[in-house]
Amino acid sequence: MERRAELGVTRLSPHRFARQIERLARSGWRALSLREVIACATGERPVAPNELAIMFDDAYRGLREHAFPILAAHGFTATCFVITDYAGKLNRWDVAYGGRRFAHLAWRDIERAHARGIAFASHTATHPRLTWLSDAAVRREFVRSRDALQRALGAPGNAVSYPFGAAGDREFALARDAGYVAGFTLARRKSGDVMAISRIPVYVWSPPTPVVGVLGPIERWAAALANRCAVGTSLIQRAAPAGTL
Repeated sequence: MERRAELGVTRLSPHRFARQIERLARSGWRALSLREVIACATGERPVAPNELAIMFDDAYRGLREHAFPILAAHGFTATCFVITDYAGKLNRWDVAYGGRRFAHLAWRDIERAHARGIAFASHTATHPRLTWLSDAAVRREFVRSRDALQRALGAPGNAVSYPFGAAGDREFALARDAGYVAGFTLARRKSGDVMAISRIPVYVWSPPTPVVGVLGPIERWAAALANRCAVGTSLIQRAAPAGTL
């Protein structure tokens, strides 16, 4: 979430995000904590009709100025998944489609937001497409990220968001072996597996009340299609020489 222009679709302007949160608040929605989401996924508690989870992948610095204050003003919590090797750095792991680089939250920002009720969990160490890596490389991504969260927050991240939503049975098992109790994918069918909790991304074309409105089924279809297109970014990353993205 940034004021500067860029070409990606997985973003919102601060104004649009604020309007969406305001609409949800006026409609009586309540944001679930990460702990509550996991409890729902394991069957420990039901999901009420007016409950949703607000989650951010990548942990960009724009959240500090534009998202976290809006959430706090309306009594909403959220979960933020951190690319731990890039905390406080520019997003050089990504393809700069618009020619711009964006900064990630620094560890001090993460610590402050965590103290105010925002949950932080793993988005791996470097944001690779895990399904293209060896078992050992995937394991290193999981463990290094979890250890970094332990050092910063005093407790290891107990959940992981798979980069690009790309994960299957192997990744679910490796995440569990690395100590995670929950894993999050993107735009997948519900499976009942706590290591494969599906989420619906909010894109630039999402309606004023995203996901939960009457256009929800169309959003889910569009999200699944858009997420498949994300493989293009991975292909560019694989082809580009190191440090040239």
